[in-house]
Amino acid sequence: MTIRKLLFSLPLLCLICGAQLALAGTQAVREMAGILSHLEHRPSAAEKGTLKAIIDNSATTAQERVLATAISNLNHAAADADKPKLKQVMNDASAPADVRDMAGIILNLDHQPSGSDKDKLQKMMK
Repeated sequence: MTIRKLLFSLPLLCLICGAQLALAGTQAVREMAGILSHLEHRPSAAEKGTLKAIIDNSATTAQERVLATAISNLNHAAADADKPKLKQVMNDASAPADVRDMAGIILNLDHQPSGSDKDKLQKMMK
C-alpha cells in the first residue's frame, strides 16, 4: 500500500470506528438503561449495588454519575434534590444524546418509564 493511500485511509478508518463507539454508548449507560427498562417504582437492592459500582468507577463520566445517583434515589419519581442536576445534564449540548435522553426519562418518570421511553432504553442497551 502506498503512503498516500495509507494517509487517506487512516483518518477514514478512525472516523468510522469513532462513530461506532459513539453509537454504542458506554457500559454504564447500557447498565442504567437495563435497570430503567424494567423499573417498578424504585431500583432493587442488587440494582442499587450496580449503580454504586457505576458511581465509584473512575471511567464513569460526571454526567453518568448524576444519572446513576438519580436512579439510585428513585422512589416512584426523581428525588427533588436530583431534578436540577438532571435538567442540567439534559440541557448540556456536550453530553452524548443517550445521556441527555436518559436524564429526560428519569425526570419524567412516574412509577415506571413510558412505552416510548422504554423503546429508547432498549436502543441504549445495544
